[in-house]
Amino acid sequence: MKTTTLLISAAIALAVLPAYAQPYRVTEDEPAEYRNKEAEREAYRRGYERGYDRGYAKGMAEGNRGANMAPPPPPPPPVAVGPIRISGAMYGTSSKNCDATRFVRHRADGKGSSSFSVTNDMCGDPARGDRKTLEVTYWCGQVSKTASAREHQTIYMSCP
Repeated sequence: MKTTTLLISAAIALAVLPAYAQPYRVTEDEPAEYRNKEAEREAYRRGYERGYDRGYAKGMAEGNRGANMAPPPPPPPPVAVGPIRISGAMYGTSSKNCDATRFVRHRADGKGSSSFSVTNDMCGDPARGDRKTLEVTYWCGQVSKTASAREHQTIYMSCP
């Protein structure tokens, strides 16, 4: 029983071993120029391993040498802090518009964020029948921002 188990274990181990771990066997269907060249095969294998080791050692040496010191990154842009301060608002088309700054200041000035519906109530209807847009320029601390929305839409402004 023990010898049978041992033989089965050996057969399984040989079947499971990868092809490169098993000794090379010449087969009849192998081309003639590859037969009986065990020494060349072994020399190739050793050279490949040495080349791999050399490349690995070179990469490790480069990594241990240290990186070139790069200059520090530039400072980040100013952060938009502070309440909304409206600098201007125009409502209408490119040729026909009205100044809606007073209406927008009343709704948004001094707040952290603001949203409202864009309607003709802001300063009348400057261009009847045309599609109108509200363009707002405002400040968040030292950062200038813009917001726009078309008629019957909601405009959003915020200072984080």
